[in-house]
Amino acid sequence: MKKKKAKSSSKNMYDTFSITMELERPLLYNEEDYTEKKREEERQNRVKSIKKALFALLFVLTVFIIGFFIWLSNGYSLQSYDLKYLESNSKVEVKTDGDYTYFTPTNVNATKGFIFYPGERVDSSSYAKLCNMIASYGYKVVAVDMPFNYASFGENKADDVIKNNPEITKWVIGGDSSGGTVASNYAINNKNIEGIVFISSYPRENISELGFKVLSLWGSKDNVVDYKELINSKERLPKDTKYIEIEGANHSQFANYGTYSGDGEALISSDEQMDITVRNIVNFLYNIH
Repeated sequence: MKKKKAKSSSKNMYDTFSITMELERPLLYNEEDYTEKKREEERQNRVKSIKKALFALLFVLTVFIIGFFIWLSNGYSLQSYDLKYLESNSKVEVKTDGDYTYFTPTNVNATKGFIFYPGERVDSSSYAKLCNMIASYGYKVVAVDMPFNYASFGENKADDVIKNNPEITKWVIGGDSSGGTVASNYAINNKNIEGIVFISSYPRENISELGFKVLSLWGSKDNVVDYKELINSKERLPKDTKYIEIEGANHSQFANYGTYSGDGEALISSDEQMDITVRNIVNFLYNIH
């Protein structure tokens, strides 16, 4: 009887242990499932947070880019009372073809041409007076309109000008402010360019040994140009570069758009500054051989 009781007790203990494990097993599985589910939720929340941050960054960047291009486009344009320089007269025929405005002399078959790149945020029409006056001396002048009024976006636009005007055997390129810098970049890689005109501008690259003839003009009252860079750029220009500082001239009066933001007040009239500028560019073109 004692042996049977002991055997029965051992069996009950075993059975109880087995039942307990079976009862606890679902609880263990549920705890594991809960932990994995929690981890997945946390992962998904992190992914959502990252996506929201990226979306916000993309939105801010898009607004900035759109605002930047609107700012560039809403720049400086030819003043209404100077619109006459965009019209043909007895000496110059003016014709606009897409992004190019041609100023062609009527009194001579021009063989020399001048391609002009505008300054930052400045519409090419603002240089109509400058271009018209130069053309009246017998040179074909082409003002190039740039995407969003920013020359860097249209550096190679001079290609079409040269291609479509085979009668021009000598080409000079130039520009105002940043337009001059971009024009010089174009000239470096183009064998058709023989001269460069910098107005309140300078090259970024060394062009001292590339065989270009160079004219550099600026005003003594120009508060926009970086004078330190202007002076340092002399090391990157040919030794025979012609430098002209126009006493009393500012940045704005090289064109006809009004006053450029931050510019100084000129001590000479717009007409006088323009006359001096035109005279020097015409002399420069005349000496291109």
